[in-house]
Parts: sequence; structure tokens; C-alpha cells
Amino acid sequence: MNKILLINRIDPKDFSNTKKKMCFIIGGMNIPSVENKLIELLNKSGKLDINDITYKYNGVELNITIQDIPAIVKLLTLNNISIYSIFQSYNPEL
Repeated sequence: MNKILLINRIDPKDFSNTKKKMCFIIGGMNIPSVENKLIELLNKSGKLDINDITYKYNGVELNITIQDIPAIVKLLTLNNISIYSIFQSYNPEL
């Protein structure tokens, strides 16, 4: 596992409709019931298209706007999904 991770700063004043790939590190992704619950919640949320969701071994990557982050956090926490980190990976445009 990488010990160094470059990330972009999240600007809470970004009210644009530009979607960005945000990583949510979720506790218990190795437990099938947690993973299944996460999949069900995100699919039923009505906020995300199936193409905006990428499941990872340690969480999920969502293609969302910055202003969608609080709503996703609320959805997950109200359903007892543990969030350990939210970030946007740094990918320089080449």
C-alpha cells in the first residue's frame, strides 16, 4: 500500500457544476454486509448515476460536485457507514 498520497485541496466555496472524482475511505469495506449496504444506499440515493460510482477495496470513488459532499456524508452517516477520509487524488494533466 502507498504511504504517500498527493491530493488536491477541496475548496468549499466551489459552487460550480464541475464534477470531480472524490474518494471516500469507508470502514469495513472487507465486510460483505457493509459493502452491500453501501452499494444499495448509493444506488437508491437518486443523486448519482451508475457511471459516477467506482467501488474500491477501501471505499468508493464518486464523480460529484464539491457541493454534493455534505449530502453524501449525511446519507452515509445516517445509515451507520463509517467515513474515515474524503479527498480528491492529485492527477496532473499531462
